Amino acid sequence: MSEIAVRLRDVVAASDAYRQTTARLLGLGVPETTILVHLLHDGPRTPTALARRVGVTPASVTAQLDRLELAGHVVRQANPRDRRSVLVALTPAGRALVDRIFAVFRADVARGTADTDPAILDEVARILGEVSQHLTERAHDEPGMARDLGLQTAR
Repeated sequence: MSEIAVRLRDVVAASDAYRQTTARLLGLGVPETTILVHLLHDGPRTPTALARRVGVTPASVTAQLDRLELAGHVVRQANPRDRRSVLVALTPAGRALVDRIFAVFRADVARGTADTDPAILDEVARILGEVSQHLTERAHDEPGMARDLGLQTAR
């Protein structure tokens, strides 16, 4: 494995531990905090879209949304484009919570990069953006991933 792949694996593992600690301290599950983050970045979404984004079943996301709604972090509202569905949106309290999460995260990343030349940080950000884009494209190429994993069909 290349050194960059190893370091990215380390960042992913550290990020997972960070998310687990954050969720636990907030009294939430990791999928629930992930839902909040997606709503912040993507705006209101249907429960089905959130289930796909988080990687859980629609039944699981319904239970998570119930807990988030009870806690005052999200609200379900009528979908103006489809009367048969609802959209889930952050409440002001939910937005404030996610903003606090990101403020702490930004500060922690800043502390981790404090001694790095700003020009190098800009280049690292550019490279990470390219890696992220490629990995996202690969994630949507199930036939190609299945082939490369030696599987007969995508699962």
